[in-house]
Amino acid sequence: MPIQSSRSLQDDPARAQGEPGPVRVLSRGLAILRIFCPRNDWLSNHQIASAARLPRPTVSRLVASLAQAGYLEYSRDRGQYRLGAAVLALGYAALSSIDVFELARPLMQEFAGREDLLVVLSTRDAMSMVCNEVCHGANMLTLRVGVGSRLSLCESAVGRTLIGALPAPQREALLSEIRSHEPGRWPVLGAAFADAVEQMQRNQFYTSIGTLEQGVNGMGAMIDVPGVPNTYVLGVAAPAFRLEPAFMQTELGPRLHALKRAIELRLATSRTPEARDATT
Repeated sequence: MPIQSSRSLQDDPARAQGEPGPVRVLSRGLAILRIFCPRNDWLSNHQIASAARLPRPTVSRLVASLAQAGYLEYSRDRGQYRLGAAVLALGYAALSSIDVFELARPLMQEFAGREDLLVVLSTRDAMSMVCNEVCHGANMLTLRVGVGSRLSLCESAVGRTLIGALPAPQREALLSEIRSHEPGRWPVLGAAFADAVEQMQRNQFYTSIGTLEQGVNGMGAMIDVPGVPNTYVLGVAAPAFRLEPAFMQTELGPRLHALKRAIELRLATSRTPEARDATT
């Protein structure tokens, strides 16, 4: 079966020859993944090499690595490959992100204005939480957080919310990684994470006193994209004199949880039945 590539010259893996080794390998791996059409047909090494314009030994090494990582699926009976679940999950996450930001932004901004808070929607990247969407109340512009800002996974309210919400196996793997990064601080951090787990189990939101920066209190709750739980962390913050612990627990926490549910409902009802069926 002949394969036609829709890649432009800018996508040609040969263009990466002058790049460092890891960049060249990444470029070639992505070029291979682009070859597969939406039907996700099975392809042989020969077909992949021809379409990617790469030597067959190079393709053999790369597809083996991609299959081991879950980005390709290998059929021993066919001796061929097709896209694996890891790539499909990435594509779904990208499409979901667009929906999440567009649908969540109005609700976040209305909440930020009504409560006069900083409101963020964040995701994890290594030992950081990246702010993907940020909304400010009228008096919150002095808080130095914007789209693209990175907050500490270990210290921020959104980071500890994520840690507290993860299923036990995933959480233990992440805590082991953190312990290796922060051995000297682990006794303090470990106690804080245990508190985050307890809070999330009890309240479904997390309250943090002074973790974003000195004099600032924050809270967090998880946003579950349909079919993909624990995807985004919704966070709020304001100066400590505005957010006293008792107020956060008894009044703001339930309001934050209501915002979380409103965003999740909007995400769920915005999707087509076909899209919902694809993740069930």
